[in-house]
Order: sequence, then structure tokens, then C-alpha cells
Amino acid sequence: MSRPTIIDVAKLAGVSKSTVSLVLQNSPSVSPKTREDVRTAMADLGYVYNRAAANLRSSQIGLVGLVINDLRNPFFTEFATAVQMAISEAGYATVVANTDEDPALQSRTIAAMIEHGVSGLIISPVYGDEGATFEPLARAGIAAMQVLRKVSPRTDLFPFASPD
Repeated sequence: MSRPTIIDVAKLAGVSKSTVSLVLQNSPSVSPKTREDVRTAMADLGYVYNRAAANLRSSQIGLVGLVINDLRNPFFTEFATAVQMAISEAGYATVVANTDEDPALQSRTIAAMIEHGVSGLIISPVYGDEGATFEPLARAGIAAMQVLRKVSPRTDLFPFASPD
């Protein structure tokens, strides 16, 4: 038996595929009665939302990269934890990387995050070879910001934030 699809849910609920999609996105344009009918159909069929497929369709994976220059330092560990919690509350997942103050490792880490399609990037950058880090981000058009250290002068593309 194959896995139930959004079309199966729509048929059972007596609505369009688009309406089911709106319910899955928690759109306020769907009436409470219709939302309930769709949710009931989903439960009856055992439908499970395939977030990976939806992310591929939207090309947004809801993942934010957090690149820290030295996670061994307790300050940076606390900072990374606070940022990760804030990102989670906004509905995103976080992938955290430590670059160990190594510019080559930082550029490889950024390249890998770009390849995996992060939606955005927060970076506490290392000093040295800024072009290898920031030029690929600019080309990829990924929203990114520098935190704690400002190494790229391109604050129009890579804004800077740091606590006082």
C-alpha cells in the first residue's frame, strides 16, 4: 500500500489540493470547519506531511547556519546557544559549525552550508582571507550577517551586530 498523498486527503475531505496545502501552511484564509475536515481526513488516512519534499519545492529548507570562530571559548558557546534558541523560536532549525580560528576551514564550512541550501547564515568570522568566505555568500545570494567581529567592510551585504 502506498503512502497517502495530498490528493488523497483532498478527495476524502471534499476540497481541492490547494485547500489542503493552505491548511498545511496554517493559512488564515481557510475556514475553521474546512480546516477541521482536512485535518480529520489526514488523520483517517494516516497522512504525514513530507516537509523535505515541500522544502525542495519552495527551495527553502528553514535551516540557518551558525558559524562560530571558537566554540571552545565559553563565551562563544553561550552566544551560540542563545542564538540557536532564538532561531528555533522563529521556526527555523540551526546547524552550528566551529571554524577553530582557521580561515580555510571557515571557507570550506561556508561552501558546504551553501551547497546544503541554508536559508541564511550568521557568522562570527575568523580573521584572514575574507574573500574566500564572503564572496561565495554574495554570489549565492544568501542572507548573512557578521556577529561579534566585523571583518568584511560590505555591511550593505553583510550587516554587523555585536553587544555593547
